[in-house]
Amino acid sequence: MKKRLLSVALAAVMALPLSACQGSDKAEAPSGGNEASSSAEAAGVEAGNAGDAGTELPSFEGQELRISTFSFNAELVQKNIYDPFMEATGCKLIIETGKNAERVTKIKESPENYDVVVIGDAFIADLIDADLIDTVDTANLSNLEAVYDNAKAPFGEGYGPAYSFNRLGIVYDKSTCPIEITSWADLWNPELADSIAIPDITTTSGPLMYYSVAKMAGLTPGKDDDGILAKFEELKPNIMKTYTSANDTITMLNQGEVSVAVLLDYSYTAAQSASDDYVWVDPSEGVYSGFNAVNIIKGCKNKELAETFVDFYLSKEVQLAEALDGVDAPVRTDVELTPEQAANFTYGKEMIDNLLIPDWSVINANKADWIAKWNELFSVQ
Repeated sequence: MKKRLLSVALAAVMALPLSACQGSDKAEAPSGGNEASSSAEAAGVEAGNAGDAGTELPSFEGQELRISTFSFNAELVQKNIYDPFMEATGCKLIIETGKNAERVTKIKESPENYDVVVIGDAFIADLIDADLIDTVDTANLSNLEAVYDNAKAPFGEGYGPAYSFNRLGIVYDKSTCPIEITSWADLWNPELADSIAIPDITTTSGPLMYYSVAKMAGLTPGKDDDGILAKFEELKPNIMKTYTSANDTITMLNQGEVSVAVLLDYSYTAAQSASDDYVWVDPSEGVYSGFNAVNIIKGCKNKELAETFVDFYLSKEVQLAEALDGVDAPVRTDVELTPEQAANFTYGKEMIDNLLIPDWSVINANKADWIAKWNELFSVQ
């Protein structure tokens, strides 16, 4: 098969079409994106390329790949992944973004409109349960051996790899927050009335929040759900917003509408460029982790192209560029970052070995009940 060379000097020259296959949301990069991009460029990374002298990719001239993905950091992902991949392979990527739950609903309704989904763990589990995720031939993933073992097939052999770890923590504005926060338990302090934003149970971080509160209270998800929901009810006077968009929550923080937000680490990376007063907290009770993964939808018409795209997500070039731009923590063991570059990331063997992982089988078995009770509790939000 004809090969194209993806060189270090490759410039991102193709304009990414952000049109939807069906009712797409336009991707928006959060504030601070240009500053993050500059850090990567200062480190010698151009257009999402770093490290090796070049990477050969097959030619897929004239083929298309329809991708459902996050809107978060869209401009940087375009620079680091989409543009170089299209330039190197000759293919066309059609990108649809939106909120995670809405994207899953669209895929379930019209799976034929999608080839690849880039999404968080809870939503991959949902799509697997719906029998909509195809297997990946790991023999075609040349970069798989370079990633942490728990990123290779987090949902079992045959399913797509995780391309980034993340962890849930607390962010507070020390200029407006009346207390110092060090633990999950601090969120229940009455001095924080009407000042906290927490993730909705339907979001990527919602189940991690649920597990975090359960651990703090000495309760077990799936067994003590009434007690866990009671803790959220006790927290309700302090909650200004249960959010479904991290971008919107960062805006609320920047505008002073909330002084505390429960966020994933990569959201904090985007938020901190707005203020030096934002403080990240790894709560003392422990930190729950999730991951983002890239998978192929059943019925994908160009599966070889899709597998090449999955593999490209794990390449050293992409993993390093995304890390230097503050987009995603790398899962490759050979991507080395300075302490400054790794700040806020779920990065390094020691941290990854100490992460708490929720039981996704418990989440999937109880999700419908949790959502119903959550919506009843927060119906006025």
